[in-house]
Amino acid sequence: MSRIDARIKCNIKCSCTPYNNETDGAEQYSGVILNISLGGALFQSNTLHEMDLMTLHFSINGSDFNIPSRVLRMEDKRTAVRFLHQKGLETISQLWEFIFDNLKLQPGICPYCDSEIKNKAEQCPNCGLFLNFDSKNYLIEHINRTAYQRIAQRIQDFKADQKWSIVNILDNEFLKDKARYDDFEFVGTCPEMLQAFSLIRKIAPTEIPVLILGESGTGKELTTRAIHERSLRKGRPLVTINCASIPDTLLEAELFGYERGSFTGAYNARKGKIEKADGGTLFLDEIGELQWPLQAKLLRFLEDKTVERIGSRKPRKVDVRVIAATNRKLEEEVQSGIFRQDLYYRLNTFTIELPPLRERGQDKVILAKYFLKTLAKENGATKKKMSKESLEAIIHYEWPGNIREMINKIRRAIVVSEDMEITPKDLSLTAHFTPFIDEKATLKEVKTRIEKEKILSVISTCGGNLSKTAKTLGVSRTTLYNLKRKYDI
Repeated sequence: MSRIDARIKCNIKCSCTPYNNETDGAEQYSGVILNISLGGALFQSNTLHEMDLMTLHFSINGSDFNIPSRVLRMEDKRTAVRFLHQKGLETISQLWEFIFDNLKLQPGICPYCDSEIKNKAEQCPNCGLFLNFDSKNYLIEHINRTAYQRIAQRIQDFKADQKWSIVNILDNEFLKDKARYDDFEFVGTCPEMLQAFSLIRKIAPTEIPVLILGESGTGKELTTRAIHERSLRKGRPLVTINCASIPDTLLEAELFGYERGSFTGAYNARKGKIEKADGGTLFLDEIGELQWPLQAKLLRFLEDKTVERIGSRKPRKVDVRVIAATNRKLEEEVQSGIFRQDLYYRLNTFTIELPPLRERGQDKVILAKYFLKTLAKENGATKKKMSKESLEAIIHYEWPGNIREMINKIRRAIVVSEDMEITPKDLSLTAHFTPFIDEKATLKEVKTRIEKEKILSVISTCGGNLSKTAKTLGVSRTTLYNLKRKYDI
């Protein structure tokens, strides 16, 4: 029977824990991985107890792997497991790099079914699997050709209702993926967003670098995906690196890669993120956090499209489109000497600026209804709707976390709401809802409403700092405390 993944022999220290018991102090079993593939591993442990599901923990080339796994068989202190990959291709891509670097191919023999093949054959005539291991898109092509077998392996023991559930999940993923980018253009009607949608459509088919500006949570990553999916590089890698989340000492290795022995712990050569994006798009999130020495190296790459791994003097040609994003004011940082002027001009060829949610007027209601419809469908709560009070609270709230905060609040509200109507309390926006006062309201009632709204708005803007709030309102702290008691804030 043909294998669907190339397997290599190895000697990697590992440990495993029961899958449903992964807390501090959980029982761990140590062992050694004897061989490994994209789909699973065989490891030896002298202490392992019988179990159906486990998480296998090991490290390769400085990267830690924690992969949920299903036990296939246990005999002679050896355990064969099938990896149950969670989401994204990052883990499997790093695993493939290690396998490929250590793969020993026999000329004229298929590594999957061991049948004879002609030299330089693109695919095996017997099993049909892709054999062009030098292809930049080998992993994607291999996954495409083996996807059906992987699904079949996992559901062969399922009952009929479980198999039907899998069909429903696939259908939902298809519909969600279909709508993911098509609907993006139509969520929002304010002039600034309509302008952004227009710029996305115009710039996407080109190869011009793009700089996306906007506060955290305004949708910079979603904008990047929209550009990539509409570009000529669609279907090729979209590699993201957050310049703020990786320590400065590791960022250069993450971007440019390194050669074996270039520093302590570099046991094998490793591609950087830029090389991994070859043929596709590289998204540099929070580019404003990039330190000065790395700014110079990135500028060199943008100018000659070559990278040099740490410990190497051999430049490698890489074809990527660069999209960068930041919530910082780069012009001011250029003037203060924090950010290189020449790099700023390189990145700032084409700019898309995303407005904060608080400035998008009626878009707040449109987005809230859109996200409720989308998220409710995922959670099987399609009849949920926003109450009139919730929509008013959404309008008055400042949304410091922007769209990301709105999504999180709505996702939580769907779960905690007990009725079909979502209330301001479900959204944790009770303090930002002020009941509507009609035309028959007295002047005192109108004054009370406006005063309370103003106090709530300034408290939110000042992040709850009452001293700053009092100063902004032009009153003393004592007066502010009295007003808070008066309006039950």
